[in-house]
Amino acid sequence: MLFAAAVAIMPVLWSCGGRTDIEGALFVCDEYTVYPDSFVSASLTLAVRGDTVVKMSGDDVSIEIGAGHDAGGLLMEGSDGLISTLFNSVPPMEAGVYDRFTPYEIYIADGLTDVETASATVDSRIAGGEVVEIASGQYRWPVAMSDAGWGMAAATVSLMTDDAGSARLRATALKRLIDCDLKYVFDRDAGLFAGVPSGMDMCQLPEWSNAADAAVMMTLEGNVARVAGMRYVNDVLPGSYSEDFIDDVAGNIRKRLWIPNLGMLSQTLYQRPYAVAVTAADNLAQGLAVATGCAGDAMSRRIVSNTPMNENGVQLTYPDQGLSHDGRREALTASMWAIASARAGNSEAWALSYGNLVALSVSDGYAARLLQGVTLRTVFGIEPCVDGLRVRPFVHEALGDYRKISGLRYRNSELTVTVRGRGDVVSTFSIDGEVTAEAKVPADIKGKHDIEVVLSGSGNASGGVNTAQSGAMPQAPEVKTEGARTFTVSSQESGQFIVYLNGAVTELIERNHYELYNAAPVTSVSFETDVSNEYTGYASKNYMYIPEKDSVSILCSRVAPTGGRVLAKKELSSKYVESTRYKNARISFEYGSPTGGSYYIRLRYLDGLGVVNKNRQYALRILNVNGDMAGIMVLPQRGPEKWSVAEDWASMHGRTEPIAVELDRGRNVISIDYFAPEGIAGFDHDSNTVIPVALELIRKS
Repeated sequence: MLFAAAVAIMPVLWSCGGRTDIEGALFVCDEYTVYPDSFVSASLTLAVRGDTVVKMSGDDVSIEIGAGHDAGGLLMEGSDGLISTLFNSVPPMEAGVYDRFTPYEIYIADGLTDVETASATVDSRIAGGEVVEIASGQYRWPVAMSDAGWGMAAATVSLMTDDAGSARLRATALKRLIDCDLKYVFDRDAGLFAGVPSGMDMCQLPEWSNAADAAVMMTLEGNVARVAGMRYVNDVLPGSYSEDFIDDVAGNIRKRLWIPNLGMLSQTLYQRPYAVAVTAADNLAQGLAVATGCAGDAMSRRIVSNTPMNENGVQLTYPDQGLSHDGRREALTASMWAIASARAGNSEAWALSYGNLVALSVSDGYAARLLQGVTLRTVFGIEPCVDGLRVRPFVHEALGDYRKISGLRYRNSELTVTVRGRGDVVSTFSIDGEVTAEAKVPADIKGKHDIEVVLSGSGNASGGVNTAQSGAMPQAPEVKTEGARTFTVSSQESGQFIVYLNGAVTELIERNHYELYNAAPVTSVSFETDVSNEYTGYASKNYMYIPEKDSVSILCSRVAPTGGRVLAKKELSSKYVESTRYKNARISFEYGSPTGGSYYIRLRYLDGLGVVNKNRQYALRILNVNGDMAGIMVLPQRGPEKWSVAEDWASMHGRTEPIAVELDRGRNVISIDYFAPEGIAGFDHDSNTVIPVALELIRKS
């Protein structure tokens, strides 16, 4: 390969300072300039003329004729020599380690450029008719979503091939996964799926969070992937999900995760009992929301024009969460943002993202591999759908007026696609010289065919970009309670804090002391660091003020036999209930509610079991109320690193996140049941041990 000899991530050579404008350039900054036919920097110049490439580095000059090779059967030619050469220089795809980013790679590029290898990668994740969980992070299902993005990769390869059996197998496996999520982790109050994507960077979660906190978080990435997944399942297995329900989930994404003052979608909805949307965006997930249509047309245009972009394109997150060390994620984000920008019709944002990706591709084979897919999806406008291959090119004015791709395999056909002109308005679309009314290749097409698209300019105004600089996202403040209503709040980053009461912004304070008003009902309180009225991050862990009259506690030792093997001392063990797979797998309580109505239920338990057994990270139980499942309880255990010798580990108490329930007036039967998720290979039943202390019922006024 001429430029990017290795597929593995290499150190990126190019970074930008200030930007300027040069006529005819696709991307310009102080350090380098990207033209459609050349790359120019202080240390390297590449110029492409036809099939000749001139490379100048210092005093060295080399000329190569016939550069590049057949990229997996694909070959690009046309007016944009540098892009064509980079496109044609990518070696065939090699199977690698499957992780959380693999579905993005397949969706963006591999599912279009090498569908056979991509299909094998997708199918390698199915075992026994189920999607195999990614166990790459510290959390597993139901805390981490079981491969949230696998469905979009499965959909891409299924739409590009004519293999109904494989498509049905994938859709059936995905349906099992989503059905399980709907049963156990779908938050019916918010109308969204809970749990963080597997392997989600810990720097994207607040420092105070544990497994229970992560389990109730509702992320943009996970929910967009589920919406796309349900739509794909319905394409293959019609009627699996109500279209109204899918639309409702997509609507809740737009409603619950929208940040009006920023014009962006929040990365995460977090906290119970009142969820808060973090004032921060994950731009890979935002790009996916736009590219898949989940955000809707009007919101997509706002997202792309409002999200800050600098000299290196779009940032990984806004504000900066410290992920810039991840070169693979950087290339994926630039790729997804270019696709999103084209869908939103924003030429400035597309040029920044695509030009940045071209620059990365000069020194990085991984980026060049993604460039192939982005070029197909934007410049050629290739979009596989259930009834054919939609062709909607998006050609920036800096590009030439002619380009052709040959060797594109689509189902039972091999296509040559030629795009003439610039813009995004299709003037004519023809198959083998015959003009058709719709710019779409039918799904049942067979054999070799020539597709030609003629463009006649842009249909809408671009929308522009936001070039505001982004600072670092502040940490959640440290909060200490001084009585039931008094708090001390501190942060090294700011002395200004936003106060949340019951999940809503109540006031902005410029002091370290806060006293809750004389609240009569149950009230949730948390604080968020505000830096110069510009940047905020996660709020503190919420504190629940609970009037004594609204709380009832039922000791587990009153309703279940005590004793067990975890607590070695018999005297201590005789006071506590031990719940395992075999003993006290169900603990039942009866509660007579004088009025019935809305309550929160949580479980108090000993949370020091991880001190003596580090494998005990968290346990799982199901809460049932009057015979109906109310939710999953996640019970984190403190490990040795969070234990002080001054503490008695056997007396350390934790509480589960509150679950909202409706109780009947009079007698109610509440049970805490042992729960082991199905389809999780190697689940450790021994670690799924709990020593519950008391069931707490809190009346919601």
